[in-house]
Amino acid sequence: NIQKKLIYMRLMIEFKPKQNVTLNSLSNYSIQGFIYKLLRNTEFSWVHSYKGFKMFCFSNIIPIEKDGILKQDKSYKLIISSPNPQMIKAMKNNLKDLKEFRLDNYRFEIQRVKSFKIKLSFPWKTSTPIILIKNKDVYLSDKKDVYKVSVKILNHPMLKMFKKSKIKDEQIDLKNAKEIKLNQLPFLDRKKFKIVKVIDIYYNFHKGDNFFDWLRDLKDNSLEKYFSFTGYHFYFEENLFDELEFWKSVSIVTRIKGKDVIRIGTLWKKLNVLRSLDREEKKFYYFIMESGLGILNSLGFGFVNPLKTLKKL
Repeated sequence: NIQKKLIYMRLMIEFKPKQNVTLNSLSNYSIQGFIYKLLRNTEFSWVHSYKGFKMFCFSNIIPIEKDGILKQDKSYKLIISSPNPQMIKAMKNNLKDLKEFRLDNYRFEIQRVKSFKIKLSFPWKTSTPIILIKNKDVYLSDKKDVYKVSVKILNHPMLKMFKKSKIKDEQIDLKNAKEIKLNQLPFLDRKKFKIVKVIDIYYNFHKGDNFFDWLRDLKDNSLEKYFSFTGYHFYFEENLFDELEFWKSVSIVTRIKGKDVIRIGTLWKKLNVLRSLDREEKKFYYFIMESGLGILNSLGFGFVNPLKTLKKL
């Protein structure tokens, strides 16, 4: 439950690499896996296999090295956030007797583990990119013709009419797919056409994507996560943020099952709320501050810091 006193805890792990480590060789999946290990044999051991929102996020490894190399015997920090303070406590307890940990094939010596209180304040700054899916391009084929339809959600009722195929990518001519609208799907023969490929299309301002659509979807995503965590249908008319200062768009390459997956995210110098917030709104903003913004938070995306807290780190 959301805390009554509206005070949350974050976990800071201070460590030293036992050898020089190139940051590009460390994957977000390895840090996520490390956090899952910290939740083993706790009341949160189910989080690993849970298909919904994981309700934790983590920062970059700080300080950030300009040459991209973590130096042997130099101290670094990783910060983990969660809207559930009991989850932070469980991680901290499992770190008590741990002297070192591994990320991929590298070993790190733990120097200090500290939980610290964090209060709600604005503005925020992104530590890691916010990732949002604009839509999904769904390809359907009968092994002869290929059609593409763009949808917001994959479980759209019209798509449920079609089964998924196990045809390999190289057997599908995606480039020559014919674009159709959702209302044209019923004209395809459901016995012959199957879903052969789904591609996530990420918001990319460099390609002219609409900022206000992005802001609306970020709000919808945040409200959906809040409901998933609290069971409370909360809504407000205003924009999620009143003042934003864009920094840059970035492409992030992650390796999944031997293949490079490219995602597009955005970094922001300032995410600000100027209006006065009532108690329920404060609970909501506390929640998204700790859960992370956008999607893939448990992979470390969408981690934010209040600028006041950032100055103390």
